[in-house]
Amino acid sequence: MTVIELRPFTVVDQAPVRALIWAGMTARFGFLDESANPDVDDIRAHFIMPGETFLVAWQDDQISGCGALMREHGSDLTARIVRVSVSADRQRQGVGRLISARLLEIARERGFSEVLVETNEGWTSALSLYQALGFREYTRIPNEEFGFVEVHMRLSLCVP
Repeated sequence: MTVIELRPFTVVDQAPVRALIWAGMTARFGFLDESANPDVDDIRAHFIMPGETFLVAWQDDQISGCGALMREHGSDLTARIVRVSVSADRQRQGVGRLISARLLEIARERGFSEVLVETNEGWTSALSLYQALGFREYTRIPNEEFGFVEVHMRLSLCVP
């Protein structure tokens, strides 16, 4: 197994990360609506400059995955994991788990009490990953425009 290095996003990562996310969305949905996801076109402006965290996974001198942690509506208590994407040839090798687990560590370090994530009911690998990390579903919302059901999950970081 090759070593996976996680590091913060840099501007030179923009084009390969954008391509990675678009490839993943196309594979999952069967089509791509770039206008629905403007943050992917300028990760620096949407994630880095506002002080959020965007990680890039490197393996064999290429980007194999990415993911971000951001404040939910500017909250200092609730964060959200977004943009977790893994290249097709690296899926089911622990890259997504490594990225997500590191983002949860960062959430704890930053003092968040809760982390949210959204996926959809057809993405069983994502559902399994988040459930294994301790997330619990709290609602499902039909997305009639795109023909799937959103699954919203949360993880409490508070120590009981």
